[in-house]
Amino acid sequence: MNDVQFVETARHLAERMMKEGGEEVEQRMAFAFELATARAPSPQELQILVGQYRAHRETFAGDEESAKKLLSVGDSPHNESLDAIDHAAYTMVANLILNLDETLTKR
Repeated sequence: MNDVQFVETARHLAERMMKEGGEEVEQRMAFAFELATARAPSPQELQILVGQYRAHRETFAGDEESAKKLLSVGDSPHNESLDAIDHAAYTMVANLILNLDETLTKR
């Protein structure tokens, strides 16, 4: 699910997380998870998502160019008013959420 369309979709979900999901990381994770799965995350799921966000944020904080490269994937422009490091970290978590078996339609 690292195809351009999926990364771009995750970037847009991350933008919604940052703009509509609340002020706290936990609120934003729960917001995106519920958008994708139609249910609230369990405490364990929320803990994993927050941990992933923090790990990605730490990685991108040490390599801002990688964050900017991730945000440039796809045809639609990224929102430059958002912090690139945060946006990239949220994009990675959004990608994780969108790749859950519960989110994907399988036949």
